[in-house]
Amino acid sequence: MSYTDRIKESNLCWLGLTEDYAFSDRIGLLTMNWLGLKEEYAISTPLVLGFILAALILRHATSLYQWSLKKPESSPQRAQHTKVLRKQMTPIGKFALASQTENRQSIITFFIALSNKIGHQPMGITDFERLWESRIMSEKRHERFDCCVSSADGYFEKLDKLFHDYASEPTHPDDIQETKERIIDFLTRPIDVHDKLWQVELSNGALGTSGAILHSNELKAKGHNTETLALFRNHHCLCDGVSLSAAVADLSNESEELRDKILYNIETHKQRILRTSFIRRALSFIVGSLTYYVFGSIVALTLQAWNMIVSSNPFEEFMKRGSCAERSVSWKYLASVEDAKRVTKSIKKGAKLNDLFVACLTSAIERQYECLSRNNRDTTSVNLIVTTHLRGGIILPGESIGNKIGAFAVTTPFKTKAGSSIKRLRTISKALQLMKRTPAPQISYLITSFISNYLPKRVAQYALVKANCHSVATISNVHGFPETIHWAGNPVEMICAFLPLPTGIPIGIVVTSYNGRIIMSVDADASVVPDADEFLQWMVDEYETIKSEAETSQ
Repeated sequence: MSYTDRIKESNLCWLGLTEDYAFSDRIGLLTMNWLGLKEEYAISTPLVLGFILAALILRHATSLYQWSLKKPESSPQRAQHTKVLRKQMTPIGKFALASQTENRQSIITFFIALSNKIGHQPMGITDFERLWESRIMSEKRHERFDCCVSSADGYFEKLDKLFHDYASEPTHPDDIQETKERIIDFLTRPIDVHDKLWQVELSNGALGTSGAILHSNELKAKGHNTETLALFRNHHCLCDGVSLSAAVADLSNESEELRDKILYNIETHKQRILRTSFIRRALSFIVGSLTYYVFGSIVALTLQAWNMIVSSNPFEEFMKRGSCAERSVSWKYLASVEDAKRVTKSIKKGAKLNDLFVACLTSAIERQYECLSRNNRDTTSVNLIVTTHLRGGIILPGESIGNKIGAFAVTTPFKTKAGSSIKRLRTISKALQLMKRTPAPQISYLITSFISNYLPKRVAQYALVKANCHSVATISNVHGFPETIHWAGNPVEMICAFLPLPTGIPIGIVVTSYNGRIIMSVDADASVVPDADEFLQWMVDEYETIKSEAETSQ
C-alpha cells in the first residue's frame, strides 16, 4: 500500500463517519492503519498491551511485507499474476473457508427487488449483463468477481468464464413461500469455490407475486405493475456485506453522486477536525491510544474469557444437528429511520440505533424461549454476537471489495431481569458502549487472521464454536441508502440480506436502512425458530412497546 493510500484510509477512520464509533475507537483504527495492518498482511499476535504489542505487530508486518515481495519460482507472467491475487485473499476469507461445515456453509444471500411502471420494459438477463460489465468489471475495481479459490494453495485465481456461467433466468416465484424456498436453497446449497464464488438469478413477474417488495400495494396505486427480483449469493471468502452494498451502489445510476457524497463528507469533517490545535490533537491521540489499547484490551479479553466460562446457550437442547436441520427465513419493516432515531434518543443520551435493534432482538429471543421451554424459565440473559466493520461501514471510492470485519460478544438481559423494555434498552446500550470503547473487534480480527494463516482447518472450526461464548444469535447492521437508487433507470424498492449461520448459533439477523425505512431479515435454525415471520413480528412488538413506554415517561 502506498503512503498516499494509507493517509486516505487513516483519514476516514480518524474522522469517524459513523455514529457507532466513539473517539477512542477512531484513535484505535487510525493507529492500526498507520501501522499498515491491512487485510493482505495478516498479523499473528492479538493486540493485548498497547504500544509494546503495537511495536511487535509493526515488526511482524514488516517481515511479512518483505516476504510478499519475494519472487516465486515460476514464469514472470505467472509470478506477477499470482502476486496480485494473493493480496486479495483476506484472512477473514480464509477463516470462512476453514470454519464452515457441511450443514453450515459460509454463504451470504441477498435480493434486490425493482419495480416497473406500466409500459416500461423490465430488466432482463441481457440488460443486467450489460450493466454488470460496464459498472463492475470494466473499471477493474472488483476483480474478485472473476476469480475462484485455487485448489493448490487456497489463494484466488483468475477465471475465464462468461457472465452466463454465473447468471440464470428462472421462472418468477408464484408466491412468497417459493421465494423463501429459493433463499433457503441459496443459503444451504454448497458453492464449489474452485469453480466460482457467486451466483445470481434474475426473474420478472407481476408486482407483488414474489412477496419480496413489502409495499407493493403502494406501488400499484402509483402505476407500477411488474417487478424484477435479483437473487444473489456469494461465498464469504469473496467479500463481506458492506462490500456487497458498495457493489450495489456501483451498479446504480447514482453511483457517481454517492461517491462524491462520501468524499465531500470526508473533506468537510477533516476541515472541522483540523480547526483543533495540533497540541490538543496530539495529546488526545496519546491519551486515547493508551486508554484504547491498554485498558480497552484488558477489559475486552476479560469479558470474553468470563463469557466463555460462565455462559450457556439455552437453545442447545432444541437445536438439531446433522443433515436434517432446516431453516426458516423472513423479512419485515421495523419502522422509519427518523421515528426510530427519535425514540432511541428520547430514552438514553448517547444511545444508538444498534442498541435499539439489539434490544428488540433480545425480546424476540425471550419470547421464543418461552414458547419452546414452556414452564422452564430459569434463563435470565443470553449472549449475542455483534459484528463490526473495521472501516466504519464504508468502502472508499476506488477501493475493492474485501472482508474487513470483526465481532464481539455482549450479554443482554431478559425483561424478567431488567424490569421493563426501557430499562433493558438502557442496560444494553451501556454494555454496547463499553465494548465500543475497547479494541474487541480488532482483537477478533487479529486472532482470526492468525488461526486462518498458521493453524489447521480443524482449529478454525473449534475456535469458531468456543469463541462465540455460547451466543444465541448474531446481528449485523449494514448501512443502506437514504434515498431510492436505480438500476438502468428502474427504481430499487427493496434490499434485503441474510447472514450465514455459524456453527452453534441458531439465529442470524441483518438490519439495514433503505429509503427512510428500516428492514430486518432473519435466517434461523427451524428447530429453534419454526416461524420466522412471528419472530420478526415480536421484534416489531418490542419496538412499539419501547416507543409507548418512552412517550409515557415523557
